[in-house]
Amino acid sequence: MSIPYEKQILIIDDSPESIELASCILKRSDFTIRVAKSAQSALKLLQFQIPHIILLDVTMPEMNGFDFCQLLKNNVEYKKIPVVFLTASDDEESIKKAFAIGAQDYVTKPFKPAELIARVNTQLKLMQRTEDLENAYKSLDSFSYSVAHDLKSPLLSIKRLIDFLLQDCNGKFSSDEKTLAVNIQEKTREVTAIIDHLLEYSHAGSKEISINKIDTNKIFFETYNELHTLEPSRKICFHLEKLPSIAADPILFKLLCQNILSNALKYTRKKDPAIIRVTCRQTEKYLVFSVTDNGAGFDMRYVKKLFHVFERLHSAREFEGSGVGLAICQRILQRQGGTAWITGKPDKGASFFFSLPCKAADEL
Repeated sequence: MSIPYEKQILIIDDSPESIELASCILKRSDFTIRVAKSAQSALKLLQFQIPHIILLDVTMPEMNGFDFCQLLKNNVEYKKIPVVFLTASDDEESIKKAFAIGAQDYVTKPFKPAELIARVNTQLKLMQRTEDLENAYKSLDSFSYSVAHDLKSPLLSIKRLIDFLLQDCNGKFSSDEKTLAVNIQEKTREVTAIIDHLLEYSHAGSKEISINKIDTNKIFFETYNELHTLEPSRKICFHLEKLPSIAADPILFKLLCQNILSNALKYTRKKDPAIIRVTCRQTEKYLVFSVTDNGAGFDMRYVKKLFHVFERLHSAREFEGSGVGLAICQRILQRQGGTAWITGKPDKGASFFFSLPCKAADEL
């Protein structure tokens, strides 16, 4: 089955026979083919035009296919290109290694025409759907930002009018009229806060990433102190273990810390003392941070709801909030190759975990 729009395939293989066979099969399905017989030749071709898919041989001179694939996946310009390895049918270890370093699929030699075309078409369709989803996300972000931004201005005007009304006419109001005006004032604040969170959510998804070396100890400590000044009378035991420096976006990481620690402080408000502990451990590929508290906790049956916008497990009467903070955290982390998860028990506290790839911060 041919693709209804032109798609370009880069074949990287040092075997003339394999190149000839693959090219003949794919050209019959109207693919545009480019060929490189080494990693260095492939890199030169990539500088001029990025293909829609790469067929990559395992064994090549200068640099083998695994190292070249790793090079691609570490480069922000090339990491999204689907890579299909070309390997011998009995080379199970190569197939496992290919998937481990980020390859999307493999095709065994000698090629079977139907299999090669089917696997290439599958990856192209997946790539197209991914692009469509990314474009839909961008459109949704733009729409959300526009709506939130346009709503905020009139809401702030309403809030100012209510403030003036309460100041100038306070003595003229009956008890019921004053209560009504105060309720309007409070609801205006709540809606304005929700809009601010929507703008933050949009910002977390659209802001251009700028990777720098970050002192995570400093950011967590400063963020906690800023938040604690809002509730200076509370008794809080804040334990901050020695944390590593990381390579990440400073602005987004600060926003991440604000949302995590705000949650911990909010849900420990009924504890005396509140206990919040921040730690980090390193795995082979990731740094895993944890923020643990002794607060209200939650029922793990509903854990999947926590990272959805406007989903809440506690009523607004118990704890204020819009249900956007954790969704912002997840979005920030996913944009930098990480993820978040959370565990807890009712009235036994919660632990917020997040991971980020191990990157050489000292080299930045």
